[in-house]
Amino acid sequence: MASFEARRLRMTQLHTTQDVRRAIWKLALPAMLEFGLMVLVQMIDMIQVGVLGPWAIAATGLAAQPTMLIFSVFSALVVGTTALVARAAGAGDREYASKVTRQSFIIVLILGVIVTAIGIPVSGIMIRLMGAQPDTLGPGTIYMQIVMAGTIFTVGNMVLAAALRGAGDMITPMISNMVANVVNLFGNWVLINGKLGFPRLEVAGAALATSISRLVAFLITFHAVYRRNKFISISIHDSYKLDLNIIKDVLNIGIPAAVEQVIVRGGALLFARLIAGYGTVMFAAHQIAINIESLTLVPVIAFQMATTTLVGQSLGAKDPDLSEKVTNQSILVSVCSMILIGVLFFTYGKYAIGLFTTDVQVVELTETAIRILAFSLPFSAVYHMLMGTLRGAGDTRYAMYVSTIGTWCVRLVVGYLLADVLGMAIIGAWIAVVLDTVVRMFLGLKRFLSGEWKTVLEPA
Repeated sequence: MASFEARRLRMTQLHTTQDVRRAIWKLALPAMLEFGLMVLVQMIDMIQVGVLGPWAIAATGLAAQPTMLIFSVFSALVVGTTALVARAAGAGDREYASKVTRQSFIIVLILGVIVTAIGIPVSGIMIRLMGAQPDTLGPGTIYMQIVMAGTIFTVGNMVLAAALRGAGDMITPMISNMVANVVNLFGNWVLINGKLGFPRLEVAGAALATSISRLVAFLITFHAVYRRNKFISISIHDSYKLDLNIIKDVLNIGIPAAVEQVIVRGGALLFARLIAGYGTVMFAAHQIAINIESLTLVPVIAFQMATTTLVGQSLGAKDPDLSEKVTNQSILVSVCSMILIGVLFFTYGKYAIGLFTTDVQVVELTETAIRILAFSLPFSAVYHMLMGTLRGAGDTRYAMYVSTIGTWCVRLVVGYLLADVLGMAIIGAWIAVVLDTVVRMFLGLKRFLSGEWKTVLEPA
């Protein structure tokens, strides 16, 4: 406990710009390494699947969209847990932070079982509704069923990692995901291609490797919070009786975040459905572009998580000016990073595409998409930092409004007009992605400048 108090004291003394930047980098670097490796593994995962052909890339992509939509429901617990644990960490309240973690963990396990029981039987229906072609329907269904079977481990790890990050522990989630990613890579090699005496399972093998890796990640984060020397800890000897007051606090913050994620994922699903209507080749290009986009956003997500934690702890320590300073510095470092990455991907992005496929049509379509994407990266950096600030402050309701407007009024409507009505196909779709990002940035900036987010969790 004493060591944590020392860390909290240093956090409240971050008065100079240099101190704030150092704190941001200290939290962001482990997250950057973690998510960088995670996205890299996802890319290698698709590369390994892509050897089977464009149909395999499209099949896993079709399964990914509804799966992410389902998992987004759990973001209510993830975001609520992070915000409340960060507040408790800022105030030095270890007991409350642990209670929040236990209550979120109980709920996520119950919901995980329910989602698994429903998700497996409806997987085929979901893939069919996504507009699967005859060559992708069967593999996509099997992939989704296997991933849904591991739901309880996926969402359990999500909540425990969120609690650890809220307390400022970025190292444990980083380690858990690094180990899990290595397991996933090895599992892909063995199960997709049938190595070391295992059967050749192709797309099903990729799904099985993913589920096993998520089990490994869950076991590592669970072991971390089970230890008593952590700021947050849970034990079999603790009381697991539902505490409605804590659950209410978590959900008051988290439900808007969950609704936001459902809105975003639902929009992404419909957006993918729009692209899928142009055929397997077009959708394969879209999926590769999405994977490359994920790689470009690794620094942004890392800085956003650092911002969320530091803003929550600053407000918990009753220092709203520090939270504003954190946001400004996070925007500065993330925008500089994204300008550099945007230039690199605009110029050399075609070499990254070549890792996924050698299909000439797919390569040409994807290259066009990522060049359009490169223009949006600085705007995306500002947007993500502002959303990290709002979530750290518990202002998730406004973040939900921003995502709703961006996804449904800009990305889907403009995307449909450009891609379908004007016949611009994937080019029009990705122009809409850029416009969506710009609109979200301006809406987030408006809220940040108002200062209203600083008092969202203050008693009335």
